[in-house]
Amino acid sequence: MANMINALETLKKDGAVRVYPGMIAVWPQFKQEEALNLMELAPKFNGRYATNNSTACFVHENEVFVTPYTRAVIATLRSFGFTDDYFYVPFSNGDYPKHEESKWKYLRQQAEVAYQEEFTADCYAYCDKHGYGTISDETLANCFEMPATGVAVKHLYFEDTYYPAISRCLDCVAIDRIGRFCTNNGRVVFVYRNGKTYVAKGYKILSELRSAGYKESGLFVPFSNGEAIQDPVLKARWDAISK
Repeated sequence: MANMINALETLKKDGAVRVYPGMIAVWPQFKQEEALNLMELAPKFNGRYATNNSTACFVHENEVFVTPYTRAVIATLRSFGFTDDYFYVPFSNGDYPKHEESKWKYLRQQAEVAYQEEFTADCYAYCDKHGYGTISDETLANCFEMPATGVAVKHLYFEDTYYPAISRCLDCVAIDRIGRFCTNNGRVVFVYRNGKTYVAKGYKILSELRSAGYKESGLFVPFSNGEAIQDPVLKARWDAISK
């Protein structure tokens, strides 16, 4: 029981920002600030939480707290009997607490780490269930991993930025792409069991992918039409890939 109580107190102290009367919210997109006064939430929504845009707001003992939404946060709240409800969630629409900005940014960064870990775990579980296995570490190391931030490319007729085929959420679109591969002009793109998108040079990887249960699909194949990678670090990484 003590550990449970500590979990909630830790969330309130270290994992959330307390909303107090007169707290200043900054809206950078509008270049505006406003003073918050959400104390009317306290008596009405004690023991409840609301979510909006990857942000959770909860009320405990007449105090209002805001934290980035993660599965762990919601699990903690539910374990203490908090119930889901609908009410205003501060800092969920691009605004942030002025005087607690550094803590809020840190909590957002930690949440991003949690999202990636949850996404990766979901991908592994899905692939285990549906028979998408592993390829050798040596083969995978000889593939180009598409960064989440994208790859800027330039072609004779266009410029573009290419992104991974899936990211962050194993939704219906991602399910149609994970465990799939596609080929074009001597390049192979595939979405691996860890949820990451890779590009290989040459077709020798195909037998290994098929043996691991991967299926051919209509994915877009980056770098297969003469595009030049603009970032020198990413270009060097791609140039180091052998066929």
